[in-house]
Amino acid sequence: MAKVRAAKKPPAYKNIHPLVKNLPDDSTLSLKNVKDWQKHNKERVSDLKYQIRRMDKGKDKVLLEREVENRTVYLANINTYLDTSTWCDLFYGKDQEHKTQYRTLAYAYDDEGYIKTNASIGD
Repeated sequence: MAKVRAAKKPPAYKNIHPLVKNLPDDSTLSLKNVKDWQKHNKERVSDLKYQIRRMDKGKDKVLLEREVENRTVYLANINTYLDTSTWCDLFYGKDQEHKTQYRTLAYAYDDEGYIKTNASIGD
């Protein structure tokens, strides 16, 4: 049996975007980390649904249902990231504990040559 395991090739991940596959394992949004987050959240959703079925109506049940919905959307965003390499969620991490930071890749300029900002237009 050990011989068969040794001869087994590593997974090809044909359904994962190449940019995601090529990230090193120590990167924040690496395939290894994101798969771990995905597994954790799937297990958590399953546990929460079990708890919800066993509860009576009330505030606690509503809070758990809200958490299930949030984690389900997070799982959908993880799947989108694995397909397209575009992170669509405002948070990241195992329990969405980190906030996403944005950065400008290409600046837009106004007629006078200044970089456009999000300043109010009410002047």
